[in-house]
Amino acid sequence: MQLDAHCWPGKPGKGIPVINHSLSVTELNRFIKTLVSNNSVLKHLSVEGEISNFKQQSSGHLYFHLKDEEGRIACVMFKSDARKLQLLPSDGMHVIVRGRVDLYERSGQLQLYVQSIAPVGMGDLYQAFETMKRRLEARGWFKTDQKKALPETINTVGIVTSPTGAAIHDLMTVIHRRDPSIKILLAPALVQGEQAAASIASAVQTLDARGDCDVVIVGRGGGSMEDLWAFNEMSVAKAVHLAGTPVVSAVGHETDFTICDFTADIRAATPSEAGELVSEDKQVRQLALETLNDQLIMDMEAILFDLRNQLETRIQNLENASPQNAIRQDNITVDHLEDRLKTVLVHQLKSEKQNVKAMGEHLTILNPQNVLKRGYALVEGKDGSIIENTRRAREAGELMLCFKDGSVEAEVKQEESWQRENIKPK
Repeated sequence: MQLDAHCWPGKPGKGIPVINHSLSVTELNRFIKTLVSNNSVLKHLSVEGEISNFKQQSSGHLYFHLKDEEGRIACVMFKSDARKLQLLPSDGMHVIVRGRVDLYERSGQLQLYVQSIAPVGMGDLYQAFETMKRRLEARGWFKTDQKKALPETINTVGIVTSPTGAAIHDLMTVIHRRDPSIKILLAPALVQGEQAAASIASAVQTLDARGDCDVVIVGRGGGSMEDLWAFNEMSVAKAVHLAGTPVVSAVGHETDFTICDFTADIRAATPSEAGELVSEDKQVRQLALETLNDQLIMDMEAILFDLRNQLETRIQNLENASPQNAIRQDNITVDHLEDRLKTVLVHQLKSEKQNVKAMGEHLTILNPQNVLKRGYALVEGKDGSIIENTRRAREAGELMLCFKDGSVEAEVKQEESWQRENIKPK
């Protein structure tokens, strides 16, 4: 694009430059940004309008449009400024914002960089909200160490809300889907209008007094600050704070905050989230129970295995120390000794038999009868002494000659050498 003096208002030398050459898009955006940024009016603005397309990013930055009947402008509020807000804005809220206008170079879009947001026509309500919040905080009603935890097992849930609103439908749908066994007790209450605070407080007290509710949910769907104001009343805060039953506050949307949220034991961003908080997914619970059952079986088997080993060891120790075992061992020893004795006796008997046989054979050889059978005679004196030579025979005089078949008496006549005829029987 070619710009010259005729395309640009003003004259050279009056602070307005004349551009007579082509610009890139980046150069143009940068040039416009310089003009906007240097404008003192655009640095400090208060703009009134209605919020639309509100988004809160995970980074904490807020993005929305501010519009009226004929136009709109994009707005951004950085996290550092957004964290100072007492209440997050929402679509449809009529506000006055303060900030500066600047150009986002990449898109060439003019944006209003917001530093603060103040609702229009709701100053009294916000002031009352802040006053009540500071008052109850000073009493210690918001302290986390006084909050009651949800019980591990929830069988009955009490709900304080409108019986015709979306909140009860969301709560029942979520709870019954996750755990159909949970019993739901509804204490109908007005959730908007002049009588709403008293109705809510009475319903909370009624459910708490029953004693059979494991938890009480107080809530309703979203709305404007005026719509939710009943949950900022002292009567509701007192009933929630004094309840012996744990109370979950589920008022409005995630960006809505009420005194009831700060006083309750637990705050849920939405009624659906409250339903998830008080109910456990039956499938997850079933899986957990199966896992615990498997682990229990494994632990019991391990314990039984260990006890069985201990029992077997003790039984073995008892058997080792038992007198019967010692007796059995002694019996075995006796049996072994008996076998050895038998073996020794048999061997000795066999040896003795062999000795007797040898001695018998020797005696047989030495038996005089055997000698006599060969024709020899045994010579004895009258006194039975053996006569082994002629001298003894002469001295004896009378002799007894023993043959194999008997004996005869003989008398010595004369002495000769081995002549049989000299010996004659009597």
